[in-house]
Amino acid sequence: MLLGLKKMDKGSKIRAYIYPVTNRLRTGVYNPYIDNFMNSTDEFVEFMNKEYPSDTGFLNIVKFISGVDVLFLNWIEDLPDKKGGLIQTVFFLFILKLKKIFRIKVIWTLHNKITHTSNNQRLKKFIFSALLKRSDMIITHSREGISFAETYMKSASSKVFYFPHPVVPKDNHQAKDKKYDILIWGTISPYKHVDSFLDYLRDNDLLDRYSIMIAGKITDSVLSKKIKQYERENITIQNRFISNEELTQLINISSVVLFTYSADTVLSSGALMDSIAHKCLVAGPGTGAFADLGEMGIIEIYNNFHELTEILEKTRNIDMKALSNKIEDFINSHTWIDFSKSLASRIMALK
Repeated sequence: MLLGLKKMDKGSKIRAYIYPVTNRLRTGVYNPYIDNFMNSTDEFVEFMNKEYPSDTGFLNIVKFISGVDVLFLNWIEDLPDKKGGLIQTVFFLFILKLKKIFRIKVIWTLHNKITHTSNNQRLKKFIFSALLKRSDMIITHSREGISFAETYMKSASSKVFYFPHPVVPKDNHQAKDKKYDILIWGTISPYKHVDSFLDYLRDNDLLDRYSIMIAGKITDSVLSKKIKQYERENITIQNRFISNEELTQLINISSVVLFTYSADTVLSSGALMDSIAHKCLVAGPGTGAFADLGEMGIIEIYNNFHELTEILEKTRNIDMKALSNKIEDFINSHTWIDFSKSLASRIMALK
């Protein structure tokens, strides 16, 4: 019988709470992962808090916990950085420790090796350790997630469910004449090392070699000041949130979509999948999901900026039609529905 938890009628949906569901529209920042996750699993999961975004973070679960069978967790390791973070963290660890009493199965998605901010690292590592020990299932969207879990706890790999980050197909109208050699898009945070890439170009007299568009909100004022100093005729910086329509246009007129992420933290990336959904050429670090796609020949990967410049020099010689066909095959077999079907079978096997 499914899960063997609270009383369930045959054929009824799993009752779940998913974190986070917040009043995100107030912030101007929107990550579609949670909505895609909920929509794709709607056939077998009823998300109790779907229509009730929280203003109190994880504490919001109190309203639903008596009826919850499964707790889905995303980026929960960031909890110490939130408003009332210490209280929320203590409460979360309490729920995690007593999950058997509450008769809840815990499913945690391991998005990153560790959080991208340096604050509260000790407490965050403790949360990581507790999640690896007490989660009933760990979802990862990169093969490296499996080995990373094992570094904390050897037995953790037995409960890891690997599935490449699902892709939502996009309309593809790649322009023949490209306006930009390089497009860097998305929220620009310190861990993404955009400034380090620009420093490298400066130090190697390459600042004038490439036409670059940097499009995305810069989250840190110091970082913003540093990046803005590189703005010039061939380097355009749009320090603001970019709409989906604008993003599509920018990708279509750019030769390469570039990710300069730090290999120390990243495992998977929704922005990476949103980029390949346009069937474009992507270059990224040889780590996590980037490495997986690199091995499949879907993106170009590099281990340092010198290797990256070599990739940039050969972009015109890449057979984009063959690459587009390869990407399309990948997209067709890694949809959100494919993910939800695989996840459902794994949840059914939980005891």
